[in-house]
Amino acid sequence: MKLFACMCNQPQRLWAALAPVRTVLLAQPPVSRWGLAYSQGGDVLLVRTPKASANPVEMAGPLAEIPTDCAIGQAVNDDRYGGTDNTPPFRFRRWMFAQQGNPELDGTAPRLLEHIPEYLRRNLKGRTPGELIFHVFLAMLHDEGSVDDPNLPVGATRRALAATVKLVAAEQAKAGVPVAALGNIAVSNGRSMVVTRLAQPLRLRRLWVNNDKNERDDSFRGVLLVSGGDGDPKEGFEDVPPDRAVLITRDLQVSLSDLNP
Repeated sequence: MKLFACMCNQPQRLWAALAPVRTVLLAQPPVSRWGLAYSQGGDVLLVRTPKASANPVEMAGPLAEIPTDCAIGQAVNDDRYGGTDNTPPFRFRRWMFAQQGNPELDGTAPRLLEHIPEYLRRNLKGRTPGELIFHVFLAMLHDEGSVDDPNLPVGATRRALAATVKLVAAEQAKAGVPVAALGNIAVSNGRSMVVTRLAQPLRLRRLWVNNDKNERDDSFRGVLLVSGGDGDPKEGFEDVPPDRAVLITRDLQVSLSDLNP
């Protein structure tokens, strides 16, 4: 269903910056469950609603009362996995992660788990493919000794994510099962962010707020990415090309990259 990710440089004003596009952040029913991850004081906190909804869900709604400079939200319509532990986004220490879709990984899960260190496997709480892929990504960071690096360059995050996608495809091929297309992915350590377009259209928008004179305040910088719903770019959004990653640095610089490791 719907996935969004955003960053800004002034946490107290994020909700105001999102106000003009709040309708874009509605997840249309039926919604099986939805959640929001956000950074605050160096920690990742979660708001999760594992209950189904027959009404539209305002995924960014909690941000009206939460000052944060980094958030990822996701709503899903999939009854195969229930409960809070299977409700995205997922977190580990300062990392937050969400992935659209639930590719079939039953035949490759044991092999993928072999790549994940024990201390990371203990963090696996649910059964969704997205959470498993998140931990493969963390294992890639572990191999480079960078899981806990708060100043990890965004390029290193991109390389770990690219290696994750490549490994999942390789293990599927070894198992003799069709390589499942992974859904769009958003991952952040609260200081930088990578969002990939692997499946559905992905749209990017620069966020802004006005000052007391109702003029654009250049001191505020923000970025929003949205995937899901209709695939056409809205006014003020730009379409991210297929098979590209959006890299957002700590100082809100935005660039596009391929996913080659």
